Amino acid sequence: MLHMASFLLLQSVKIMSTTYTSNFNVEFKYKPSWFSYFISLLSIFCIFLNLSLYGDDLASETVYLTWQKDPTTTMTIQWISSKKEKEVQLFYRQSTEANWIQVKGIIFNFPHSPSYFINRVELTNLEPDTEYIFKIETNSQTHLFRTLPCSLQRPLRFVVGGDMYHDGIDLMIDICKQAAKTNPSFALVGGDIAYGVGASYIPLQKIERWIEWLKAWHQSMITPEGRLIPIIAAIGNHDLIGHYQQTPAQAKIFSSLFPMAETSIYNVFDFNSYLSIWLLDSGHANPVSGQQTTWLNRTLRERQHIQHRFAIYHVPAYPSIRNFNNKRSSIIRKFWVPAFEQGNLHAAFEHHDHAYKRTYPLLQNKIHPKGILYLGDGAWGIKKARQLKHTQPSYLAKFISIRHVIIVTLQSDKQYFMCINEYGQMIDEYQQNLESSNPNTIPNLNYP
Repeated sequence: MLHMASFLLLQSVKIMSTTYTSNFNVEFKYKPSWFSYFISLLSIFCIFLNLSLYGDDLASETVYLTWQKDPTTTMTIQWISSKKEKEVQLFYRQSTEANWIQVKGIIFNFPHSPSYFINRVELTNLEPDTEYIFKIETNSQTHLFRTLPCSLQRPLRFVVGGDMYHDGIDLMIDICKQAAKTNPSFALVGGDIAYGVGASYIPLQKIERWIEWLKAWHQSMITPEGRLIPIIAAIGNHDLIGHYQQTPAQAKIFSSLFPMAETSIYNVFDFNSYLSIWLLDSGHANPVSGQQTTWLNRTLRERQHIQHRFAIYHVPAYPSIRNFNNKRSSIIRKFWVPAFEQGNLHAAFEHHDHAYKRTYPLLQNKIHPKGILYLGDGAWGIKKARQLKHTQPSYLAKFISIRHVIIVTLQSDKQYFMCINEYGQMIDEYQQNLESSNPNTIPNLNYP
């Protein structure tokens, strides 16, 4: 911020002492009065003051939640600031308690930006299924969150989508507000979040897209009870420099905003023994094949006892818009789909194609009652969803060219998927019954 003010001051002085040449090659010097100098300096001071105030507001406008570890007993709280504090402190307590607990965090530079800093505090040893209240030391505003339960004693709901800040931020906010109304425990995002990178570098205006996205998320992803909705994110091609066949070094913004216990971008989150979600990298910072596929096979085998098993990634194995035989989808079908099938995955959330799709249950590329469901295709913030330019693939049970978000509700023996548009209208629904389930019941979607 001080650097920016100094830059503006130097530019002002430079303008005051500039020699101008007219269209007729006549030179003249601008000779400002002392009053002009005073007005210019006053303007610079006002800009500096505004940046300082904005820095304080920025923290309260960009607070968001994510996880690095166990979602039932931890919470990672992050926010952006425009100045680097000597230390980061946060106060929290259970909403039913009176005494605040003080905890320190870390602060570090926002990657590729001289103007912003990321503040991070991880809370640990929390009680499951418990509401907490917290406040940042530099701001008296309080925020609420709830840890996840240890078991599915009641239905659990989360929302899924991707390809978010593609067009106007208001388009994204429309879907966010509808998603928040369903009172989800968390949001699962499948990449292309802010479209905040370039092909070979990150211009400053792209950084601003991340700030705008964070503000919009903070503003709109709040439950009817006032709780912030945590986000778990998988990487997309527009979340890192170079888009494909890169390394984690090109994804520093993504990994800083959505930190994980591991540093390899892909990960698996375990919600005790009732839910596991694999966050995969579809060829952006890590190859699909090799180490990632080996890890995927191993972690799927280790979690056969988990009640609900899902994967989320960006590029679809079974695209709706792109050609079925495109190179990137073919690679995913070759390496990941066999792992999904051998590991008894229940559903995979796919994105990238900017439309809505739901496949039939698929096994070995064929429709099969014991197959895997693939749904999504990413159109959270798309102004105009893409249209089919070819015959609808036979593996698609449903295709709609529409902006949307998916609401997932889990019970011990059921998985219910509902797709809604920006008006909250249901455009598709589907229920999977696990082997011990009663196929005739739909979960109660009105539970708080």
